[in-house]
Amino acid sequence: MTEVQDFGRQLGEFSRGLLGATGADEGTEFVSDGRAESEIRGFLAELQEAYARADIDWIVNSLAEDFTTYELVALDGSPVVIREKAAMREYLTTLFPASGENQVKSITANQVVATATLGLINEEGDVVISKADTTKEHQPLRASALAVRTEDGWKWRHWHMSEAGPRFRVNAAGVPIDDNGQVIPGARVVTQDGVGRVVVDGHETRPGVTLAPGQTRRD
Repeated sequence: MTEVQDFGRQLGEFSRGLLGATGADEGTEFVSDGRAESEIRGFLAELQEAYARADIDWIVNSLAEDFTTYELVALDGSPVVIREKAAMREYLTTLFPASGENQVKSITANQVVATATLGLINEEGDVVISKADTTKEHQPLRASALAVRTEDGWKWRHWHMSEAGPRFRVNAAGVPIDDNGQVIPGARVVTQDGVGRVVVDGHETRPGVTLAPGQTRRD
């Protein structure tokens, strides 16, 4: 079984659990659809652009009527489940940066499989909020998303966001800083597979740990 076929098998199992009778039939060999996969990648790119311009209407309209999303609360990264478009609209009003700030998602679809009617994406990357004081806040993310083709085109049936690592802040020069805006001695940002993390003297920092000026992590 090839990697694509195995991913397609997982897609079929997942879709049967999520969509019931509309999912792939058990035992059916998965056959990928290159054109559909390209369309799904484009649909994801459009979603990212909508988030970048804070286009709540576009995001809500991209959802299927019976969608479910597992999101992260903007303030602290805690999980939240959203099943109604009105609730999604309310959530989005809390998500976007304040006036004078900018949000950019650098999310890469590292795996996409699709049939003519169903597509699954695995993705990872970073959400970066540029603050008015020239600092930047990073939230590394991983996500999976399921799209279904409807009479109105592709719609998102489900997505699941999770943290790929702790949030961190950098100054205008890209150097990690603590909650007080002070440079963390010996700290630097390391990026792997599109996901950034802060290391201090070669050791990764832990979530919830704030380093005081002059303090380094060695444990």
